[in-house]
Parts: sequence; structure tokens; C-alpha cells
Amino acid sequence: MPKCLLPGCRREMLPRLGTNGQCYCRYHMQHKARHGSHWHGTYKASELLPYVHSAEEWLKASRHHPIYQAAYWELEHMIAGAGRPEPAMNLRGQSAEYRARTAFARVRAAEVPTRRLVVIYLAVAALIEDDWKSHNVREFRIVQAAKAVHRLASGTHRKWETEGLRPVELHVYPRSSGHVLRKMGEVLEKACGELAGVAVPEIIELRTERFGPHPSHQVAAAAS
Repeated sequence: MPKCLLPGCRREMLPRLGTNGQCYCRYHMQHKARHGSHWHGTYKASELLPYVHSAEEWLKASRHHPIYQAAYWELEHMIAGAGRPEPAMNLRGQSAEYRARTAFARVRAAEVPTRRLVVIYLAVAALIEDDWKSHNVREFRIVQAAKAVHRLASGTHRKWETEGLRPVELHVYPRSSGHVLRKMGEVLEKACGELAGVAVPEIIELRTERFGPHPSHQVAAAAS
């Protein structure tokens, strides 16, 4: 059997996915579904945070920029029309589009400001651009942005009081992977993609001034 194309992987390629360029093993195909890349994992919150601060600083100075206003109101209208925040346990069997809308409805129900979603998309785009070891492709970018937004209001939580006994709690979390993340990321990209083209270089500059260069730059400089 042919081997997975990822360097260093000795697993067998999945036969049914061995056409149309999908020449990877099951492990790396599942990795891509979860993270948006066959090999790069999801960024930690601590890695994203400096870019979030820098994106917030940039937006504070650019809140009247017409491209920002367009991005903000497109997201605002989409979230307002996202429908009811269905409980996570009711989502099984629903389409990716429906589950993505429900995720945005949960964000609205949690009273997360629309501006926060714009900040997250810009921060993710800036981090991927600034990290010289990142997988700088569209799919990774939209999936990473969607995962960061998904974490803002993920899951359904219920609690029932019982006489003389400990309360009964239920916590159900929808899966953060697959087509749902891509649908969410496409919505964020459609609204904020043009803004990112303007903002990302300046956000990276602000991040560098405040926190220093990304660690990948130092590794590259040491190797040269």
C-alpha cells in the first residue's frame, strides 16, 4: 500500500481518499478535519492573545474605517438572523449550515459583542501571517478563526436541583471540527477578509512593538 505523503509518516494512505490529491493516512485526514491542516495543530490561546490585544488596539484607532464598518454590520446582521440557539444535544443529524448558524446564535445569546468576532478573525490572520512556521493557507486560517469563535460560547449546560441530594448537571458540547468549522470560517472570512488585507500588516507591527518579534523569527535568524 502507498504511504501517507506527509514527510516522516509511515502510515498507509487511505485507499478511498487516494485520488484528487487526498493522499494521506486516516490520522492526518482527521487532523485536517479538526485543525484545518494536515500537520499544523490549533494555536493555544496564549499564542493568540498578543495578536488579540494588537487587533483591539488597531480597531480602537480605526473604528470609523469604512471597511471595518462594512465588516461589522455584515456580521451583526448575520448574527441577528442566526435563529434560536438550539441545545447542543439537538444538533445530531443537522446539516453543517444549520449547526454553524446555531453556533453563531449561541454567541449572540452569550452576549459576545460582534466587534469581538472581528478582533478574533484579524488576530488569527495576523498570527498565521507572522508565524514563519505556520501553514499559511486559506483553509487553516478560516478553521482557526472558527475554532476561536466557537470557544466563546460552546456547549449547552443544564442544572436541576433535587431535594436533599447534590444538583444534577448536564454539559453537552458540539464537536468543534469538520464542515461546521469551515462554514463558520467562511462567514467570518466573507465579512472580514477585505478588512484583514488592510489591518494585518499594521497589527503585526503593533504586536512586534509591544511584545517583540514572533519566536519563529528568532529561530530563523539563528539558523541563518
